[in-house]
Amino acid sequence: MNGAKLKLVVDNTQHNSQKADTFLLKQHNIFDGKAEVVRTKTSGGIWHFRMWVTEEKKYVRKTLKTKNLDTAIAKAEDEYHLIKANLQQGKTIFSPTVVSAVELYLEHRQKDVDRGFITQGRHGTLKSSLKHFITYVGIIGVEGMSRKMRLSDLDKKCLYGYQKYRQSVSKAQDVTIRNELSTINAMCEFLFDEGLHNVTKWKYPPITTRGIDIDLLRRATYTDEEYKRITKALITYTSQKQAKADKIDADAVFTRQSVRHYFLILANTMLRVGEARQLKWSDVKTFDENGQRLAEISVRAETSKVRKSRIIVVRGGEHFDRLKMLTKDYFANNDLVEGFDIKNSLVFVNCEGNKQTAETLYWHYAVFMALAEVNDWSERNLTYYSCRHFGITKRLQSNVNPLTLSKTCGTSLKHITETYYHADLGEQVKGATAKYN
Repeated sequence: MNGAKLKLVVDNTQHNSQKADTFLLKQHNIFDGKAEVVRTKTSGGIWHFRMWVTEEKKYVRKTLKTKNLDTAIAKAEDEYHLIKANLQQGKTIFSPTVVSAVELYLEHRQKDVDRGFITQGRHGTLKSSLKHFITYVGIIGVEGMSRKMRLSDLDKKCLYGYQKYRQSVSKAQDVTIRNELSTINAMCEFLFDEGLHNVTKWKYPPITTRGIDIDLLRRATYTDEEYKRITKALITYTSQKQAKADKIDADAVFTRQSVRHYFLILANTMLRVGEARQLKWSDVKTFDENGQRLAEISVRAETSKVRKSRIIVVRGGEHFDRLKMLTKDYFANNDLVEGFDIKNSLVFVNCEGNKQTAETLYWHYAVFMALAEVNDWSERNLTYYSCRHFGITKRLQSNVNPLTLSKTCGTSLKHITETYYHADLGEQVKGATAKYN
């Protein structure tokens, strides 16, 4: 906690215990007995600092790393003043467990959600990253002891094995690991600022990510043929004939329709999944232009990954119109849900009028992927987010200005040009076969 960076140890020995005193070889009181410098039978001649903290009913015990009494007393006095200053500021003297530290940080970041600084989805990502950290801590320490392990048990290089651990356990990509490590160290810095930790940042070997893995992105994007099969499968999946064959009720039919339009709207609008799931009908206007049904969408800052609002005009207005009509009809005939106000409702809702759950969306995703015979979707990491990749690729193939596209998608021009141009093999084939004058 001070310049000597001495390790704090929680000593649960009862105050003034005779048993504890028999363990001591020498002791010198400082500040009228409010703290002391001691040698023990196992200290090897090294002096230790010891102080009873009444507020927390525990001893603070630290090695002073010296055999010289005068030096030890000087260091002990510094420690005493530092502890008293921390107590006056309301700071915790004893290191919290890793689990309680994570919980404290997540509570702190939840306040950022409430203030609109980050989304609830982002908070979920932070929670997931720190869950991996807790598990890893249990592995590098005593197996199964991560709940008891304290921050003070972790040295500056405790993250040196994190990359190997994440790769071996779940085959995590380097870019994912790097983001997780950034989150872990953000927590570390917060804990240091709160006086709960004496390390500002944990060290780990550098992780280089040379941009986006183009091959992985290409595999995680639907082909034109796959997209056709999926949209056809979705029509079948939501048909009255299929509903009758599957013997499902109106609630299940509405859910299927919601899932179908979620997929189609993502592909046409190129919205991020978090932006789409928080989209309200009041954010959407549809209109006709040059024989097409378009949609004007207001992406609110609090729902955007980059925390910036934007107004976009995109294809797929007919999908919004159809879903809105289906939603109105369903809730008009649903006696269990009263007072449903579509004007202020989310676009994608469940049968109770609340936000559609990710679990429901992905359960149906697996079903219609099988119907479309896209059997390797899991291995290729095809998800709803792949709709955004597909939409951007198709717009580039249609010669949409990359700058306009970047503004529509809420990302940088550099990301559009360096990522999607390289990932589109079809355009590369065109370039290779083009005739020169």
